[in-house]
Order: sequence, then structure tokens, then C-alpha cells
Amino acid sequence: MTKRAVAVAAALVMAVVFAAPGGALAQSGGDQATKVQLVKLSFDDKGYVVTPSTVTKGIPVKMEVDLDTVKGCMRTVVIDAFNVKQTVKAGATTIEFTPTKSGPIQIVCGMNMGKGQFTVAEPSSK
Repeated sequence: MTKRAVAVAAALVMAVVFAAPGGALAQSGGDQATKVQLVKLSFDDKGYVVTPSTVTKGIPVKMEVDLDTVKGCMRTVVIDAFNVKQTVKAGATTIEFTPTKSGPIQIVCGMNMGKGQFTVAEPSSK
């Protein structure tokens, strides 16, 4: 496979992943499908912004941090509710955790200056 074909294939995969409803990606693994919720973390004049802003309790989250908007001390991301404290940088922009409680969840920077929140919803009963 040529480099161009690999790049096109990778772009298509990313388009499908980020177009999935709720940012969820189903990955097959044997008899059981494992879901991963993909969200983006950015920062604007009001604080941290999580897109999509709601995730589901009990399903792992991969939070991709936009380094173009998340700068300085805002790159040390703290989500106390899930024991997350991680500094992101070029080449290491993903924060992974599994939400274990529902409701509004606060995000702050390492200096408690930048703030934001997202919501964890209970899983739907089917």
C-alpha cells in the first residue's frame, strides 16, 4: 500500500469515528463489542469545552485535547471525580478514563484557573 493510500484510509477511518453518534465507536473483539466514547477537549473564552458534552457512565472515554486552544497551565487537565490529572503535550494529547458516576463533572486546570464541565448520563436501559 502506498503512503497516499494509507493516508486516505486513515482519514476515512477518522471521519467515520468522529461522525459516530455521541462520538461512540464500537470495536469488535470476539463475541463482545467494546464501546469507546470519543470526545474533544478545547478551550475558549468561557473555559474548557467538551464535545460532545455528554458521555455515558461505565463506557470508557478517550478525550482528545486540542493543543491549538488548550495552552499553558490549561494543559494540565484535572478531573477529580475520576482521579484524572494529566499534562498533555505534542505527541501525547489523549486522556483516557471510565466515568464511574453520573451528573455534572467538573474539569479544572492544574492551577484551578481554567474550568469547565461535561455531563455523565446513566446508561439507557434496553
